[in-house]
Amino acid sequence: MKYNLEIEKLSGHDSSGKVGKINKKAGDAVSSGDVIFTIESGKGTMKYTSKYKGILEELTIDEGDTIKKGQVIGRIEGELVSEPGASMPQQRTQQETRKTTYSFGLAKPAVKTYETEVAVVGGGPGGYVAAIRAAQGGKKVVLIEENRLGGTCLNHGCIPTKALVSSVEVIEKIRHAESFGLEALEVKFSLDKIMKRKDEVVNTLVSGIEHLMEVNQIEYISGRAEVKDLETLTVKNKSTDAVIKFKKLIIAAGSKPSSLPIEGADSKDILTSQDLLELKEVPASITIIGGGVIGMEFAFIYNALGAKVNVVEYFPQILNTMDEDVIEVIKASAIQRGINIYESAKAVSIKTALDGTKIVEVSENNEAKYLISEKVAMAVGRKANLEALDLAKLNVELNEKCNGIKVDGYMRTSNPNVYAIGDITNIIQLAHVASHQGIVAADHINGVENEMHYDLVPSAIFTAPEIGHIGLTEKEALSQKLDYVAGKFPFMANGKAQAMGQVEGFVKLIGSRETGKILGGTIVGVHGTDMLSTISNIIASGMTMDKAAHVIYAHPTAAESIHEALLSLDGRGIHFA
Repeated sequence: MKYNLEIEKLSGHDSSGKVGKINKKAGDAVSSGDVIFTIESGKGTMKYTSKYKGILEELTIDEGDTIKKGQVIGRIEGELVSEPGASMPQQRTQQETRKTTYSFGLAKPAVKTYETEVAVVGGGPGGYVAAIRAAQGGKKVVLIEENRLGGTCLNHGCIPTKALVSSVEVIEKIRHAESFGLEALEVKFSLDKIMKRKDEVVNTLVSGIEHLMEVNQIEYISGRAEVKDLETLTVKNKSTDAVIKFKKLIIAAGSKPSSLPIEGADSKDILTSQDLLELKEVPASITIIGGGVIGMEFAFIYNALGAKVNVVEYFPQILNTMDEDVIEVIKASAIQRGINIYESAKAVSIKTALDGTKIVEVSENNEAKYLISEKVAMAVGRKANLEALDLAKLNVELNEKCNGIKVDGYMRTSNPNVYAIGDITNIIQLAHVASHQGIVAADHINGVENEMHYDLVPSAIFTAPEIGHIGLTEKEALSQKLDYVAGKFPFMANGKAQAMGQVEGFVKLIGSRETGKILGGTIVGVHGTDMLSTISNIIASGMTMDKAAHVIYAHPTAAESIHEALLSLDGRGIHFA
């Protein structure tokens, strides 16, 4: 009997790969289990093995070819076998097929028991990093994730948002091609293709984490964990009922979007940040409630895609924790692009008009005003996913505000055998904080005491232009009545920024007159988030302002702006007066 050889699956969520070494050629005898060729993809290398016994009649691929899931790559004549050496009947009667299907439907999931040193609940940037770190220390680790590895950050937050930002940046460059001496036709884009590219980026990275689980010999179980007792978890999925006996537990169950307790906020058509990543069409208009990081990032994205965007912010300023001069750069950029910003404005209710449009009532200076738009999105922060596990059964206490799990400097909870990391602690809800907390927790389990500190946590905000920040703001230095000096250098005076046509913003450093050291830094402008690590390392090393200023920076680069800001701390800037 003749069979087509089809690419039924690839590593993880990959949709394509490259043909590696080919071990068989047309005319060769093939047995079940023989490796015909290898496939290289984002996750790594996998083997394409035969499930047939017979003669390979045709192979239509060459080494280096790109192949896709579902592609037919050859033909074999022989018989289908279930495993090497075991043949299966080629045909079944309808009655036999129905009987087999019926029996399978009644079959109960297998019960499997795991005994592990470390169990991790949650496979986000905190959980999977903790699992890897614990495994690197020689521990036997089981990781449980209800949805997909990578958590909110990789699947519904940081990464997909940045993929959309990258697409938008290309659109904006084409729109302004004339300023670079180029002529471009009207920009046309497909939101469907933009979203597909976003999904491909996400799937590649998810596959990479799956590969890391295998490499580090971490047992990964898909499903929702439940607490049986102080030393036992259970997980149920379609194929397995798992019982996990653990010595140490790390809770990394993350967070979920918050909502305002106002009329209409619980309507099913009110968008969350996750919904904004899945839209099939660009709305004609959208009102975003919340002018923090998430709200402003999406405001710039959907504005660039053609939507009329309104931002309603309760605090006196958008991005309220930043310095006023930083906010002014972002606000001016937003207004220049046509984004409407309403500050010191309280969303009171959301109602639906007869034609389906949304009406947001806003209180501004105690006066009721109204915004009408096709869609409304809620971007008012996130709350810890405290109901993910029965914390009482684990003897795990909450913090004083009862909005997160209470932990010590090593991420231990009130139960010394249970640790908590990431958003569920509600200390600082950032992916890189979760990852570092995961390392601290796993190190402590492995016998290494590295206490967690939060005084140097960087922030990356992908507005247009983007913002990178570390340490103290000038606002905080003033409120703490510190004796400080500020150094500032605008990108308009930087040669590389001028050449790129991206001159918005500046580099700003805060230094201590008493110690001569850098206390904080903000970059608002081109490559600001990427260059921030230079300032982070200066602060972390304890280098003085004078010594840091004597480091040579390559020319022409945007990073020279950091050097100029260092020089300006004592009034000796070179390229800006």
